[in-house]
Amino acid sequence: MNAGLSVRIFGVVIAVMLILPTIVICATAFTSGSSVTFPPDGFSFRWIEDVLGDRRWIRAFGNSFAVGLLSAVFAVVAGGALALGAARARGAIATVFTAVSVLPMILPLVVGAIGFYLVYARFGLTGNVLGLALAHGVLGLPYVFVNTLAILRTLDSRIEEAARVHGASQFVTLITVTLPMIAPAFISGGLLAFISSWDEVVVATFLSDARFQTLPVLMYSQIRSGVEPSVSAVALIVTVFTFAIALIVFAVGPIRARLAKRALKTQRSSR
Repeated sequence: MNAGLSVRIFGVVIAVMLILPTIVICATAFTSGSSVTFPPDGFSFRWIEDVLGDRRWIRAFGNSFAVGLLSAVFAVVAGGALALGAARARGAIATVFTAVSVLPMILPLVVGAIGFYLVYARFGLTGNVLGLALAHGVLGLPYVFVNTLAILRTLDSRIEEAARVHGASQFVTLITVTLPMIAPAFISGGLLAFISSWDEVVVATFLSDARFQTLPVLMYSQIRSGVEPSVSAVALIVTVFTFAIALIVFAVGPIRARLAKRALKTQRSSR
């Protein structure tokens, strides 16, 4: 067996291991029975209809979407600002900017969850969209920071210098020159921040209560006594929603390509 075939077989095995659990849990959503079985015990849309008509699941879905959207906005603003600071700073200051920005990615999640709870409980930020969105924004910040800093370090500083020479202020240069060139990093980092918030359950569990729960928290609470078909139905709906986000990412791809071409053209014309 040659090396190329071995790599392909290994890739197929890994892909099956990753995809098979999702296929199994989604297939069980169509069971007509009252328990999770694979293959499904008959075929029915019963559990999907029940979930779509259950206010608890609809409310949790709305909470997750709102938290994810707000956390992505916060991550883009804060992560982008920190990346600009790290790219412009020198020496120890740049190191501090980088260390602070990637810390949420290194710190154990449960430690961060306890810290968020102790601080947020004091200011009444538990059990609501804003508090969890701020916490998830901190967790998603490194994705924006890393993507933005990588692009900033490849940009030619003479582009910004040319704008300043032609009379543009520092703020105008930032808005009209720098930000359009790093927009692809904001898009990709923001999407990653949204996805990380959408899937997160540890911090959300600490900052949720009986009145406010995200979709992962509600799913976790429902499987403590065993997986029910309703949870499988939610898993199917979440999977479809995730694929819809993937389609949006593909649609945004051409926009990112045009922005990159425009930045490259600007660089060339300034030389």
